[in-house]
Amino acid sequence: MKLVVSDLDGTLFYKLNEVGDYTIEILQKLIDKNIEFAVASGRGKQGVDFLVDKLQRDVYLICNNGATIFDKSGKCIYEQVIPKELSIKILKTIRENRLFFSSFYNENFYHHKDDPEDYTNRRKTFKRNVLEKIEDTPALNKIIITEDEKTILSINKVLREKYDNEVEITISDPKCIDIVPKNCSKGNGIKIIADILNIPIEETMAFGDGENDLDMLRKVGYPVVMENAQEILKKEIKNVALPNSEEGVAKYLEKYFNL
Repeated sequence: MKLVVSDLDGTLFYKLNEVGDYTIEILQKLIDKNIEFAVASGRGKQGVDFLVDKLQRDVYLICNNGATIFDKSGKCIYEQVIPKELSIKILKTIRENRLFFSSFYNENFYHHKDDPEDYTNRRKTFKRNVLEKIEDTPALNKIIITEDEKTILSINKVLREKYDNEVEITISDPKCIDIVPKNCSKGNGIKIIADILNIPIEETMAFGDGENDLDMLRKVGYPVVMENAQEILKKEIKNVALPNSEEGVAKYLEKYFNL
């Protein structure tokens, strides 16, 4: 394997926004062994930069489920958006179902003026923009809905019936839906990076735990799912790492690459 790619939440992070010192040490050893490493996350770059700072290594970043990709210098080398008019339609559908949304374009976070503070205050690393009207929204990299599992399944059905041919809709977590531009995925992001590095896709390894990881796990030569992964992944992928709470990615890499 010449390229290793990992999801963050539920995979590399042992809990929300926390990465273990052991994991950092193993990733540093991996990179220093001339094996390329890349992040593949539903997060925007602002939610990933702290990991890069801890790594003290230059790595590729696949963000927003593949809607934005950054090279080792932090330069954006690929970007797709949900067009403004389509973004407005989707956000209106979400509001019609009495739900809140988080929407993003680059470093900007957009939310409706009526959304509660405890919902909007979660995005502290982004520039906050309040939408007086849904029509004020720009083109977007990503839309997120965070609700209880029953509500997520319900709105997932509504959104897929209306927009499945226009955007990518995935349940990244049982309590979260990600909506990104059509044909954007972590798998497509890996293909772009592998081509830049001249690495055959068969010589790439990827780790994931959610439905938004499934495309990349299907594309790479060596897919690995977490023990805590959604069942849809574990039914299909046979290589299993210990759960994220036990720093399973690092333990798998240490054994596989003899680090």
